[in-house]
Amino acid sequence: MVGVALSLIICSFVEAPSISQTRQLPDTPNISYSSYAHPSETVVSANSANISLAYFVIVFMENKNYGDIINNIAAAPYINHLASDKAIVANYFDVSNNLSLPNYLGPTTGQTYNSWSSCNKPPSSCAGYTPIMGPTITDEIESAGLTWKAYMENMPSNCYQNDFGQYVARHDPFVYFSKVQNNETECNRVVPASANDSNLVQDLGSTSSASNLMWLTPNLCDDMHNCTISIGDTYLSHIVPEILNSYIFHTHNAALFITWDEGSNSAHIPAIWAGASVKNDYTSKVTYNHYSFLKTIETAWHLPSLTSNDAGASAMTDVFQSPQSNFTYIPANPQVRQKVTFVSAVTGGFSPYVHSWSFGDGTQASGSTVNHDYANPGSYDVVFSTKDSFNQASYTAQTIFVSSAEAKPNSTKTPIVNNRVPTENQQAFLVWLVSPTPMSLVTGSASVTVLLGSLSASRKKR
Repeated sequence: MVGVALSLIICSFVEAPSISQTRQLPDTPNISYSSYAHPSETVVSANSANISLAYFVIVFMENKNYGDIINNIAAAPYINHLASDKAIVANYFDVSNNLSLPNYLGPTTGQTYNSWSSCNKPPSSCAGYTPIMGPTITDEIESAGLTWKAYMENMPSNCYQNDFGQYVARHDPFVYFSKVQNNETECNRVVPASANDSNLVQDLGSTSSASNLMWLTPNLCDDMHNCTISIGDTYLSHIVPEILNSYIFHTHNAALFITWDEGSNSAHIPAIWAGASVKNDYTSKVTYNHYSFLKTIETAWHLPSLTSNDAGASAMTDVFQSPQSNFTYIPANPQVRQKVTFVSAVTGGFSPYVHSWSFGDGTQASGSTVNHDYANPGSYDVVFSTKDSFNQASYTAQTIFVSSAEAKPNSTKTPIVNNRVPTENQQAFLVWLVSPTPMSLVTGSASVTVLLGSLSASRKKR
């Protein structure tokens, strides 16, 4: 009976797979492949579902040189605090010396229309003006399935095309677009900014109301055109924290860009970036201009260039956070000629990514998840690199140890039942099973069985 019971224990222990055994093999880390993102490695049409930097908010100020603002702490304490705490572009320039209008058209159309824009007046007052047919930045955005909206302080009604009080049409590039002038839906995207720009702030409270591109033109006083630097600084000290503390900026990758249309006597103007996706305490020394702003949006959203001006400009990619890379591999203790699966893990930066692997044995591969096997035992330094759509790269390395596939001398070979590798507990039991102790139990149980059989037979004879 003891022998029968022991036989049942042996059979059930070896053949019944545990829950963990049916899910993974020994030495396999607890990895769920579905938990890793596998971003596309090709450029695709932008939409809110496949872009990393989904929101831009732009504030255009007026007529100040770089030196008028930066380091002028007495007149602009808030702006200087923002510039030192976030990212300042130290070599940013306008694109025209013909007053405001061409410098508003440049970053929205890719050209300045200097032949008529130097009039610096509303559309109907500019000699030689014809409505801009496009393409414009708004055409690019809509074609990509994204949204835009412009907020104009003191504008009396949607897409108003004349000057009114502290609102001037020359600071509103959108009303020069034919599509805005003649399409009610487009016109309704150029709206008056309510008191304290509260409608913009309210729109930033939800993904259903926030547009991917949100443009804010302050009035002639708040933008420093007619009023002092100090008044403009106070204005920004109120609206900027509300933007940065909004729901969109707290829950999504969003970026705020503040610049000036032109300098009062210099083309060198301030430009500041802020937001969770932007580097902190950063000063860019790269030379940029208004076309670079347009190029930055096109790069972030995988949009085509409008003209040779933005095509030839450099995107302001250096002000943004770089991607962070890591990877895992299975099995954790690979052997020679055994397939090793490498799985990438990337955060930050801007998709699509390009992934590259160097396996330390002279071979390389690309992709978010790759397989490799090693011909010889030893230690190998595996390097994984990621480059995002802003051409920013990150690297990480791990040392992988590959053992010989041959069994170690004097080691007990692990039996495999029904092509399943036993668990560690099962392996320990099998080792114990062939030791003297269980064998004596089996022998003893057999003797007892024989003795009991003999006694039973003698009783029957009596």
